[in-house]
Amino acid sequence: MTAFTEPAARLGIILSSGNRTLEPYFRALAPTGLGIHVTRMRMGSGGKRTRGDIEGAALKCAELLADAQVDAIDLQGTGIMMERGPDGEAELVARIAAATGTPVYTATQAVVEALRALQITRAVVVNPGDAGAVARERAYLEAVGIDIVHALARDCGEATLDVTPEQWAANARTAMRACSGKDTDGFFLSGSHTRMVEAIAAIEDDTGKPVVTSIQAALWAGLRRLGKGLGPNLGYGGAPPTVLGRLFRADATAP
Repeated sequence: MTAFTEPAARLGIILSSGNRTLEPYFRALAPTGLGIHVTRMRMGSGGKRTRGDIEGAALKCAELLADAQVDAIDLQGTGIMMERGPDGEAELVARIAAATGTPVYTATQAVVEALRALQITRAVVVNPGDAGAVARERAYLEAVGIDIVHALARDCGEATLDVTPEQWAANARTAMRACSGKDTDGFFLSGSHTRMVEAIAAIEDDTGKPVVTSIQAALWAGLRRLGKGLGPNLGYGGAPPTVLGRLFRADATAP
């Protein structure tokens, strides 16, 4: 039996109740000094839950994570934050931080930070959702100064895990071809309940453009916030896993 040891830092995650990908990826790709603590809620994007219900559930989840003395909280609700918009998102983050006394960020805030770190201001977007999801995403990103040159809506429904990393890479290449003659800086592959993170390296190698995904950005943003406690180079000491792409080789200082 392995003796218990305290992690160097703890990251709390509020995750969609149906998500089966983020935890395995975080545990496989995070530095060994990171403690990962997860609680779940029904996110209800697309109007499935009221704004008040979502806020109440998020606050309860955050309070539970605070009981575990986490050092930061990641609200991994891309869809519900895109619907709220940057201002509504910032209000909710401030409420949770005030209620728990813990730094809080969202997956969408992490994506914006990652896009800016990679100097992506003209993005190609690949989304597993439908045209409505893409429209909400476009509105959010354009509100924070990210121009969407082209967006591909995969319209997977509930079958997002049936799409292989190779297929996501092919979708990215298709989206890039649709931008022929237009200036683009890189990709945003949206969606936490997907295998997109496994496609990052292939897309970057094929296109020469940097890639941001929801899971990759959320992990990166958390490590940056916890960096001093974890140690150098986002807590990895040496080089981060190559599967995480250029983002993890960029500036590792805390925001």
